[in-house]
Amino acid sequence: MPFPDETVREAERLIKRYPLARSALLPLLHLVQSVEGYVSDEGIAFCAEMLALTKAEVGAVATFYTMFKREPFGEYLLSVCTNPTCQIAGGQEIYESYVEACGGHVDTDGAGVMVEHAECLGICDAAPVVQVNYENYGPVTRDEAMQLLEQAKAGEPPESNLSGHVPATFAHVERELSGIDDGVDEHLIEAARLQATTSPAPTFRTGETAVPVTHPGIDPSGHGGDAFRAASRIGVSPLRTRATEEDRALAEELSDELRGEAAQLAEHLTGDADQERAPSVEEQPELTDEQVATATGEPTEPTEEA
Repeated sequence: MPFPDETVREAERLIKRYPLARSALLPLLHLVQSVEGYVSDEGIAFCAEMLALTKAEVGAVATFYTMFKREPFGEYLLSVCTNPTCQIAGGQEIYESYVEACGGHVDTDGAGVMVEHAECLGICDAAPVVQVNYENYGPVTRDEAMQLLEQAKAGEPPESNLSGHVPATFAHVERELSGIDDGVDEHLIEAARLQATTSPAPTFRTGETAVPVTHPGIDPSGHGGDAFRAASRIGVSPLRTRATEEDRALAEELSDELRGEAAQLAEHLTGDADQERAPSVEEQPELTDEQVATATGEPTEPTEEA
């Protein structure tokens, strides 16, 4: 699906929070999931284009983390803990009952649900525990769990007995996880811009190499890329707007600082002309056999005079 202009603008806002654009990949995947309801091939391509990554790089991340879903299902995700404590308390039976009732792991009837295993949720005293869009319910009996499933399919999940909150829809939760509405853009963007222009610049790992975020051509849209382009007068990526005057001013300061450091290094390497220099090899005096023996620790042959 083509993503609306508003999603593109929100993606650019998330990217600007980082010195290195690719650091925004997880928030972007959550943003895509809030729009699509899952991460489609088009969603992976969208993230790849925005971050100048390959689709393989984005797909590797999207399939590694279980919070990113690769098929559509609807509005409610039901996660059943089946780790030892919950399993002994009936979690496995609840999970199997869910799969049987849904005819698999996805049931698109009504509001639509997906059923999945969950790793330990850290509240073993409430075993067995079921989550609806990451809101915890527990302990629940099998009958209570089945009622919870029916209420979710009807689009009317009840208030959590543990948190007191009614689960929001999956799309709403994913938007929250993206961080796009947390209201801290200004602070994070300023922090990213300042971090990218520190000396030395921060680095990221690629393979066995540490690469500065300001490395030429490494980043089309993060503030590291902005700092490099402003200092070198290279044009910007068509995916984002031109660097701000503040970015350029900081880059100028960084360039002046680097030039100053280079001058200090050159002075250190050339040394002071008035300094007493060490004699050359040709100017070194010849050593006697006794001096050589003292230096090497080897005995010398006694002379005839001895």
